[in-house]
Amino acid sequence: MDNERDDWAQASETVLIFDQWMRAIVGTLRAERGATINQFWLLLLISERPQQSAATAAATLGLNYTTVAACAAQLVRKGALEKRTCDDDNRYSPLAITPAGQRLLASLDQSLITAAKSALDPLQGNERTQALQLFFEACVRLNKKRMMGDLVRGDSAFIIACQQTALDFSRLCRKQHLSATQGHLLLALGSSGRTAAKELRRHLCLDAPTFSRALSRLTDAGLVTRIACASKREIEIALTSQGLACATDIAEETTKMLEALLGDGLRSPMGIRTIAALRASLEERL
Repeated sequence: MDNERDDWAQASETVLIFDQWMRAIVGTLRAERGATINQFWLLLLISERPQQSAATAAATLGLNYTTVAACAAQLVRKGALEKRTCDDDNRYSPLAITPAGQRLLASLDQSLITAAKSALDPLQGNERTQALQLFFEACVRLNKKRMMGDLVRGDSAFIIACQQTALDFSRLCRKQHLSATQGHLLLALGSSGRTAAKELRRHLCLDAPTFSRALSRLTDAGLVTRIACASKREIEIALTSQGLACATDIAEETTKMLEALLGDGLRSPMGIRTIAALRASLEERL
């Protein structure tokens, strides 16, 4: 039972850290460049492999076609990409990167390099090299088709690992008809037990409205309960029996997902130190 609880806590911490770093990276790109991570992948792909359509780019990147088509349309409006007609097939519209697109790609690349380096700041020397190797091996294990050109760099491998973890966790939460935020909240309660609402919100790094919405929906679904404390201003949150069963399912699926991503590195001393370093650098950033 203790080993199961340890696995739960490790899975909860690991997936939360990756998700929080992904949110930080997405926020940085939006604030500094007015762009998204998927726009970066699309620009990078078209710069390395010109003349791909949105459909072929989606297949290469392993992303949903609708997502890539929307990214392409946004980048065309920005003047970063242009659509060209194909003489052989009017339905095929290959994409080409423009000089403005090359400049945007370079600026996005620099922002991502800076974010990834800051994430691993607590690690130095051989430990940093081993952490980068851990992420690179994760990308190889994922068999990501977007692994080409500059994407073999360790910083890009870290970003791919963060994005893939966030996407996979969101998918497994949707199986339970929950959002990723609600899933993180359930996992945190399963790891720590009854917890003060303020402490839980701080741990999840959520703003008050987002936390309140997630908590209200979980309460309405009968998965968590609010417990009044001595001070009427303070409340604590606990899982119900139904919530514990749901959180257990999510924890088991999350552990399997992380094992598929990180392999033996998930429970290795280096893997544990890497996650601790990512937590420390994230707290410093926030």
